[in-house]
Amino acid sequence: MHSEVLVEAVYGDGWDPSNRSTVRPIPREEAARRDAAGEPYAVVFTALGQELPMAVLHVAWSEQYLGFWRFDSSGRRVFEADLRRLEPGRLFLRHLAEWRYEQQDLPDRSDEALRWTVDLYPDGKNSRGLYPRGRLGGSTHTLVDLPRDLWWLPVPEFGRWEHLLAAGQLGLHGTVEIVEETANIAPQSTTGAAEPFGWRPPVPATAPWPDELFTPGFRFVHRHRSEPLTIEPVRTVIDISLPSGRLAVCDPSYLPDGQEGDPLVIEVPRVVYPVQETGASYEDEMFGDRFTARDTYAVRLLVSQKPTVSWTMAIPPGEDARLLRDGQCFGFGVDSATGCFVDPTARTELGRRYVRALTSGGGEDVHGTDDGYSKVTDDATGAELVTFMLGGDGVHPVWVGRDASGEVTAVVVANSFEVGYLEPLDE
Repeated sequence: MHSEVLVEAVYGDGWDPSNRSTVRPIPREEAARRDAAGEPYAVVFTALGQELPMAVLHVAWSEQYLGFWRFDSSGRRVFEADLRRLEPGRLFLRHLAEWRYEQQDLPDRSDEALRWTVDLYPDGKNSRGLYPRGRLGGSTHTLVDLPRDLWWLPVPEFGRWEHLLAAGQLGLHGTVEIVEETANIAPQSTTGAAEPFGWRPPVPATAPWPDELFTPGFRFVHRHRSEPLTIEPVRTVIDISLPSGRLAVCDPSYLPDGQEGDPLVIEVPRVVYPVQETGASYEDEMFGDRFTARDTYAVRLLVSQKPTVSWTMAIPPGEDARLLRDGQCFGFGVDSATGCFVDPTARTELGRRYVRALTSGGGEDVHGTDDGYSKVTDDATGAELVTFMLGGDGVHPVWVGRDASGEVTAVVVANSFEVGYLEPLDE
């Protein structure tokens, strides 16, 4: 891009690449009002004399979010940036992506286009991904060390976009002068964009139907089952004492050496709680033999009988929910396909006894159940650990239910591998 490019800024709900038009243009004054109120809007930047934009900003300050798209001369996105307002006056460069179209006829963000990505985190654990054949081929992922002064950009003042567009991190390389901002625009009807604004701020993972999963009789369809599945009566499998009034959730195999670091901890009243599971049975076949199988979909610690009105993701210590992108979650790491509820005051000793019983068979103080649960009790404090099986390794989110007054009603850990195949059949 050459220096001193004259650019028109048009405000609206977004840009629709399929129709190549601004989604519901709005006057500058309305955009300024939205900016001050934290409501979403977009800014479409077009060089004078051109029909297609060179860049689009997506602004949603209520979500601490600013997004940036850059286009080629054919109207295809070639660059994307995801920025988060983590500090007053500063934007953190959370994610970058670039597409290269080796064939002129490839569509916008084609699955065949070469793509690279960079993900940045405030703790410096940054990574780069390279997809030489786009989504259709393999990829390589490496750590990347970028100077810290490139991680941040100043929050732009409304209407004064020149300094942001000139930032080297956004790849425009030159000076932009905004010479006209369209005013007195008559509202237009929707262009049929896929999203209400043609875009939306990133949406982290949401709780996978914790109410429905624990509602006996509720029906789901499963991607790999021919018949609908019906949730069976909730089973109380064991109980757990939490005398400290704190619940930690983690992989029990990490506990003896403290490898889990600061555990994910939730405050609850000091009582004994039932640990419950939910699942469904179905007919299956193997080597010509038919039999009844049962899958467990989630485990919960039931804290209260009061109605749950909201579910939130439990955030581990030191993590920032504002950094999550679409479908991402925080949770606890698992390398043994096993999770546990445990009173954190005695977690190391309880974990040591559990692992010793698991590896040496000396499990006289570990009480197990026929369906894969086990419990260890610390005689001195009464603190307990209860383990449960998960569908595999990885990061498992923890969902906390709360009643109308904000008190905890339940803590749920889902078998993400099975629940990911479910879709509700009932309304």
